[in-house]
Amino acid sequence: MKIIICSYLLFSCIVWPVFSQSTSLFDDDAVSEIHLQLPPDSLAYMLDELVNDRYLQASFVFDDGNFRDSVANVGLRLRGNTSLFAQKKSFKISFNEFVPGREYQGVRKINLRGSHNDPTLIREKLFYEVWEKANMPKRRMAFVKLYINGQYRGLYTNAEEIDKIWLEKTYDDNDGNLYKCTWPADLVYLGSNQQPYKNILNNPETRAYDLTTNEAEDDYTRLVALISALNQPVTAEFPQQISQILHVDGVLKAFAIDVATGNWDDYFYNKNNYYLYDNPETGRFEFITFDTDNTFGVDWVNRNWATRNCLAWQHTSEPRPLATKLLQVPAFRDQYARYLDTITRLITLPDSIFPRIDALHNLITPAAEADLFRTLDYGYTIQDFHDGFDETIDFHTPYGIKPFLGLRADNTLEQIAGVLTSTSAPDPASTAVEVYPNPASDHLYIRTNPAFFSGPVVSATLINAVGQLISTAQWTASTGSYEWPVRNLPAGWYVLRVTDSRKVFCVKVLKK
Repeated sequence: MKIIICSYLLFSCIVWPVFSQSTSLFDDDAVSEIHLQLPPDSLAYMLDELVNDRYLQASFVFDDGNFRDSVANVGLRLRGNTSLFAQKKSFKISFNEFVPGREYQGVRKINLRGSHNDPTLIREKLFYEVWEKANMPKRRMAFVKLYINGQYRGLYTNAEEIDKIWLEKTYDDNDGNLYKCTWPADLVYLGSNQQPYKNILNNPETRAYDLTTNEAEDDYTRLVALISALNQPVTAEFPQQISQILHVDGVLKAFAIDVATGNWDDYFYNKNNYYLYDNPETGRFEFITFDTDNTFGVDWVNRNWATRNCLAWQHTSEPRPLATKLLQVPAFRDQYARYLDTITRLITLPDSIFPRIDALHNLITPAAEADLFRTLDYGYTIQDFHDGFDETIDFHTPYGIKPFLGLRADNTLEQIAGVLTSTSAPDPASTAVEVYPNPASDHLYIRTNPAFFSGPVVSATLINAVGQLISTAQWTASTGSYEWPVRNLPAGWYVLRVTDSRKVFCVKVLKK
């Protein structure tokens, strides 16, 4: 009898794997389907009572058009703060809520975001494509059609969860403390005691600095140390001191991406929507932006984000020490301006980004046109969906995405011109041939300035550190950028050699 009981206990503790045929959960160039089934009274309870603090049991089906995977006993709940009250709800799905340790396609949770205030439905996805092209830690995101109990609930953005799985994949270590920071997380110093920081709430049940890993320890010692370091005066020693506890370069680049995309619902302006990860491998905090649908021309606070001064983006009447202290350091301010310049010229400039915007528009059109829930919050019509890429739609979308990007690019380059010219003169090779990101992991984006070349066509070779030819390419010199894949190359130094019939320009490139 004892043997039978032990066998039963052993059997019941086994975590059965999910045998997935699909690998398309985050396919950038497809719109897959997610089907959820749960008792009708459970669905009504979740929607009526706005249940976002616990999961209800549901079954899950993922259909990518080629394969159809089924997963039983997943957790489903509503997600969001202000979006909780939208007619088009956002949802979180947990694969391990009722089956501990279970994963589906390498993740334990996904976020289905309704983008109810974005008539185009692409802004958050587009932001993270810019984020990744700027060589920031990749957060996967794709479009899906959502069905609940057989009813089409609309087109959603499927966003990867930032959790221990993501941390391990991104930083090769997930043992550190991850703080999810939401309004009013301004990083203002409140003394050396941890409790005042824990007492700041985003809502009655959630801390503004919410520890999402190692919750049992509830240790805010290092976060207080970071905030204390930001509280120090900006002396000659400040840059080195803050760099010992904070990955400053990543923060500056994140701020530059916010400005280039018009993201104001961030730390920089709105003390909101960022993660801080205390990375044990480096001993420094990493900064990660999230919840990025209020971008590319969306406005709720009566500001013109297309023309706002990128050197004074922060809220002027409230403290923002992470922004103001860093930008008081001339070297950090110069680096921030260089990131703005590079991101604007190579990633968000209309010639570079408009073709991708058009591709996303075409990709989601059938699913968006069939999405009746999309119309419930602001009355968006099908015509509003199409016009939102190029025109004003309503009071909180005063710009279409494309006009916004054109104005933001022009204003950014004009506003930082004085900062950039105050630094050392650029090398001629870097002026003629701009390469971004550098170091690179997946792709190089190469812009060749036609003013430096005698003919329209340029040739390029990539040579490794021992002089071996790796690959070649040709393209037309223009203000657009050429995309060169380097994902499969070994890590190390390379030389990119760009030529026309008369000139040769060489740029040193680091493959991570």
